[in-house]
Amino acid sequence: MRADKTLSEMAVEVLVRQAKALAGHSGLPLDEALVEVLKTEAGGQLSELADGPHRNEKAEEWQAALLEERLEQRLPQGLRA
Repeated sequence: MRADKTLSEMAVEVLVRQAKALAGHSGLPLDEALVEVLKTEAGGQLSELADGPHRNEKAEEWQAALLEERLEQRLPQGLRA
């Protein structure tokens, strides 16, 4: 995966890769395996990310903003900007 892809593109790639792996292990057709992947908690989260409000953001931009947000949450109240 490349950071210049959108979040939606990256999430879909991961979902397809997981579905292919499940299809290979279980013998399920790919479309059925994808349905099963989407039923998992992680699959649901990836689906929400692919369709969510940040779906068109570049992954590296979103990751940087997410990191900044997490760091701010960990700082004591008096040190936050």
